[in-house]
Amino acid sequence: MPSNTRKAAVIMMNQIIAVLLLVSFSVTLAPVPGVAFVRETANGGAPAFWPDAQTPLNLQLGCPPNGSLPVWGPCWDDAAKDAAQRWQPSSTRFRFLTPSPVSASPCGTDGRQTLVFQPTFCGAAFGGAVAVTAYFINSTTGELVETDTLFDANRSWTTYDGPVRTDGAGTVIYDFHRVAIHELGHVLGLDHPDDFGQTVSAIMNRRVSNTDTTQADDLAGVSAIYPGAGTPPLGILENPKPSSFTSGIGTISGWVCSATRVDLQVDGTITVQAPYGSLRHDTQGVCGDANNGFGYLVNWSNLGPGQHTLVALADGVEFGRATFTISTFGVPFVTGANGTFVVPFNGRNVTLDWQESLQNFAIRGIQ
Repeated sequence: MPSNTRKAAVIMMNQIIAVLLLVSFSVTLAPVPGVAFVRETANGGAPAFWPDAQTPLNLQLGCPPNGSLPVWGPCWDDAAKDAAQRWQPSSTRFRFLTPSPVSASPCGTDGRQTLVFQPTFCGAAFGGAVAVTAYFINSTTGELVETDTLFDANRSWTTYDGPVRTDGAGTVIYDFHRVAIHELGHVLGLDHPDDFGQTVSAIMNRRVSNTDTTQADDLAGVSAIYPGAGTPPLGILENPKPSSFTSGIGTISGWVCSATRVDLQVDGTITVQAPYGSLRHDTQGVCGDANNGFGYLVNWSNLGPGQHTLVALADGVEFGRATFTISTFGVPFVTGANGTFVVPFNGRNVTLDWQESLQNFAIRGIQ
């Protein structure tokens, strides 16, 4: 029976400071980046991987004690979900799933991939480490069995994009989002390229830098471990649009040229099959036929307010993705409400009526 080995990857604070000191030189002296991703390995040398090309994350990070995060919030769990999405381009079949969290210890062996803030690394001091990912791996096959990621709760965390920030005293302000992206790279099986003599732009470098999201080298790594199924299906997820806002009752819709079935996955936890094959004559020139439409009626309020990600799949292969924001009145369905409002728009006065059946406002007149 093959044994499972426990290993750990850390991201160091002292190396954050070193990078900050060298930023002014990197513009002119850094070698030309190449593709140099490195895989985690078992002690016997077998490269690490998840056999099903997916793994659920047990997010126990909670929310900031005072208000919402500046970006990717409102909670730490939301920022972690967005970080996970950065590892899922169409070139890979790998997927992070985010089911409802359960109480679990990151210091035992329970088969869960738990992410949590802790004051110690299972009783040991973090030292210079900002976060640690420990993983159990089959020493013979390289199959990952479990990972646990601990973020140092003794540090002050927030979220932001762009260059690494410092306060007035020159102390680094910790961006949870980029550190989470890095740690999730370990979870899926990647190591630090700069630990192996590589010089490449990558979020997976041990040295935290102004890089705030996955780079070409990182995505080449996840795509090499979990290659996609070839050319993605030809189709478009038309609604909702990326970075859009929605509310009330609406339709998830779009088209795809050829599929046995179309599935819609929301936040990695909810999957439904969409009716497929409605007439879309505007796709005749692209697809060679017209029965390519799909649509699914949804009450957006049932998903809850905040940011969500929808993935459209044709026979299990992604062809569309959108991250969007839902606003609600705090209940799944508003009843007994009514109202008429006049708002200026595009140089006209538009009269809006509340429509309970739509859970939204509809235009009654334009003057």
